[in-house]
Order: sequence, then structure tokens, then C-alpha cells
Amino acid sequence: MTAAATIAGDQQSIELARWAISIGVPALSGLAGVVIGAWLTGRRERRLRRLAFTERQLKDFYSPLLGLRKEIRTRSELRVKIHNAADAAWRQLCEDARNVNVEALQQLSQTRGPEFTSLIEYDNTQLQQDLLPAYRQMVKLFRENLWLADPDTREHYPQLVEFVELWDRWLAKSIPAEVIQSLEHSEDNLKPFYDHLDVKHDALRAKLERGGV
Repeated sequence: MTAAATIAGDQQSIELARWAISIGVPALSGLAGVVIGAWLTGRRERRLRRLAFTERQLKDFYSPLLGLRKEIRTRSELRVKIHNAADAAWRQLCEDARNVNVEALQQLSQTRGPEFTSLIEYDNTQLQQDLLPAYRQMVKLFRENLWLADPDTREHYPQLVEFVELWDRWLAKSIPAEVIQSLEHSEDNLKPFYDHLDVKHDALRAKLERGGV
């Protein structure tokens, strides 16, 4: 092969290489663009799904639970406030009547006593008609939307069910008072759940406001 032929062959190889590069580089760039675009799209869709799930958690589970909790707490705090005021008022009335005479104290008990006693009757009625239904609604929300609860929230479900079940048994007169006392049945047992609910609700809401970040 002559030198001229060799040079011609080398030039042809260079031209082929240039042609391959001119075709291949845009193709690879386009492929890389498609891959990166698909990855970014997938990432965006995953973030949107997480945001949608967080929104569903707040709307259908955590917010309704927290709303019921705050309603119960408001009623309970108001009940304590009213009883404290009523107790102070009754003591003052009794003291004033006692300073008059025994008959005045007896008359006070007969005429005004029923007004103060009605507070206890109202509380008992409210417990059965308002407060316990609110607790049962909390259990129902938990049961029907358990898939929306985070794992650390699900840990509190048994305590809530137990609390409501013991109240139902007590009202049905199917459990002795001594047993209730020995089980230390009290709303204080739900305090860890209530504290958790406040923290979890606020954390999810903040996450939603940040766009899932």
C-alpha cells in the first residue's frame, strides 16, 4: 500500500470518527436528558403523593381526633370551673344562713339546695349524651382510618379503646366500683396520647406547609 493510500485511509477513518461523534454525542445527550427528566418527574410525583397522603392524614384522621380532644377538654375544664364556683357560692350561702339561725340554714337547703344538686345531675347526663359519644367517635376514627395513622400513633389505640370500654361497662353496671378503682381508670391514662396527638398534628401541618420538605 502506498503512502498516499495510507493517508487517504487515515483521513477516511477520521471522517468516520467525526461522523460517529456528530451523531452519537447528541444521541447520548438526548438519552441523558430523557433519563434525568424521567428521574425528576418521578421524584416530583413521589413528593406529590407524599404530600397528598400527609394532607389526607390531617384531614381525615389527626385533625378530627384533635378537634374531639379539644372539645372534651373544654367541656371538662368548664365543668371543673363551674363546680369550683358553685362550691364556693354554696359555702358562702351556708355561712350566711348559719349566722342567722338553724332554721335559715334548713330553709336554704330546701329552697336552694336542688339548684346546686342539679349541677351533678347535669354532669352525669352530659357524660352519657355528649362526652362518651365523643370518645366513641375517637375510637371509630381510629378504627376506620388506622391506615392513616403513623406507627407511633397506633401504639396509643389500645389505651383509648380500654378507656371507653371501662366507661361503657361502668354505665351498664357490669363492673364493680372496686374493680374500676383497682384498674386506676382515669383520663390521666390518655394524657400521653393527647400530648402525642398535639405534637404529631402540628408536625404534619408544618410539613405540609413546607411542601413536604
